[in-house]
Order: sequence, then structure tokens, then C-alpha cells
Amino acid sequence: MMLITGLTMSPGIDAAAPWLLDVLGGRQSARTLHFLTAMLIVLFIVIHLAMVLLAGPLNELRSMITGRFEVPPDKPQ
Repeated sequence: MMLITGLTMSPGIDAAAPWLLDVLGGRQSARTLHFLTAMLIVLFIVIHLAMVLLAGPLNELRSMITGRFEVPPDKPQ
């Protein structure tokens, strides 16, 4: 989606493939879709980084590299 909307905003691609503007509803609609898609990608990255930090970055890195995930033992009360 980012690629298609980005290409649609380009005047050179607009001359080569004017049907892209028609498909996306014009240059302003392409800009809006491009911005929304970019924000969704940023939100996706931020949420996943927060999940890694909450789970423990060292443990997460080790599990990505070796496949071994350590579950911390329960604390006695």
C-alpha cells in the first residue's frame, strides 16, 4: 500500500500510469492513504517493541536466536 500510494503521488508515474489516480480517488486521497498506512506501520513497530521490552529484552533476543525461552520461576509468598 505504501508503495502504490507513494508512486501515485509522483508526477512521473502519474504521466505513465494515470489510472492509478483514478483507482485511489486522486492525489489527495493517495496522500491520506499513504499517511494512514505509514502511521499504522509506526504503531505496529511501537507496539511490538513495547511487547519485547515488557517480556524482557535479553530473554526475547535469546529466544529469537536460539529458540530457548526461559520462564521465570514463581516467587514464594
